[in-house]
Amino acid sequence: MAFSAALMGILCQAGAASLKVSPARFIIHDVKPGIQYDVYKATGLRITLYNDDDVSHSWLLSVHRPSERGTWERGYAEIPDARWCWFDRNEVAVEPHGKAYAHLFLKVPENEKYYNQHWVVTMGVDGKPGAGGIALAADIRAQIETTSSPDMKERPGGLLGMVPSALQIENAAPGAIEKRQVSLYNNDTKAHTCAITSLFDDPAIDQKVYLTHPFEATPDPKWITVPKEISIAPGGVSALDVEIRLPDDPSLLGKQWESIFLIQPEEGRAGFVRVQVSMKETAKTE
Repeated sequence: MAFSAALMGILCQAGAASLKVSPARFIIHDVKPGIQYDVYKATGLRITLYNDDDVSHSWLLSVHRPSERGTWERGYAEIPDARWCWFDRNEVAVEPHGKAYAHLFLKVPENEKYYNQHWVVTMGVDGKPGAGGIALAADIRAQIETTSSPDMKERPGGLLGMVPSALQIENAAPGAIEKRQVSLYNNDTKAHTCAITSLFDDPAIDQKVYLTHPFEATPDPKWITVPKEISIAPGGVSALDVEIRLPDDPSLLGKQWESIFLIQPEEGRAGFVRVQVSMKETAKTE
C-alpha cells in the first residue's frame, strides 16, 4: 500500500472562528480487497485539524459517497459504499491554538470484482452543533485505487471496467519496443464508444493529484501510442492496444515514468489506465 497526498490545508473562516484541515486530498494506491488498513500505520498519513482560536472547538467527522457530499476527481467513480472507510473516532476536540489528529481506516470487501478500481470518497469535518458550536465545514477527498490485477475470473465492477488498471513495464532498456493490452469491459446495457486521450494533455489537470510516487510524467507523450477511440458492445469487452517505443538514449537509464490515459464514454463518467515504465538502472555489459 502506498500513498501520495496533496498536503494543502482547507481553511474556513467565520468571524473569529476558523477551521483548518490537512491534507485537502490524497491518493491511496494498491489497496487489496479483503485487507483492513490503518492508513496511518500503513502510510504515515493522518488527518490533522488545527485550531487557531482562543477557545476550544469540537468537530464531527463523517464519510460519504461524492453523490451525497463532495466532488469527484476526473477519471474516478464514487466508492460503492462509504462504510468501507471510517475514522477511529467520530468527534475530535481541539484545544485553543492546538491541533488534533484523526486516523482513517479502510477495508474493501474481499471480492475479485473490486480489483482494478479507482474510487473517490469524501470525508466531512463539521462544527459540532450546540453550545460553543460553529457552523463551519470542510470536505477532504480521498482517491482510492485498488490493486491492479491482470488475472480476473470475474468481470471488474463499475459501468466501465478495465483489466489491468495499470500496465507496468519493468527493467526496460533504451530503444525497447513494448506492446501491451488492456481489456475494457462495458457493464452497461447499451453500447459505448470511448475516446482515448492522455489525461495530462489537459493543462487544467494538476499532475501531482494523479501521479504515483516515485514516477514522473512521461517526458514525451509520443513514446506511447493508443487508439483514439474504441467501441464496446453492451455487456461486451474490447482490447485496448498500447505500444511503448523508448528512445535509444542511455540517459534514460534509472528513470521511472508514468502516463495516464483517460477513457471517456460519449456519456457517463470516464475511467483511466496507468502506463508505468521503469528503466534499467545500468546498461548491459558484455
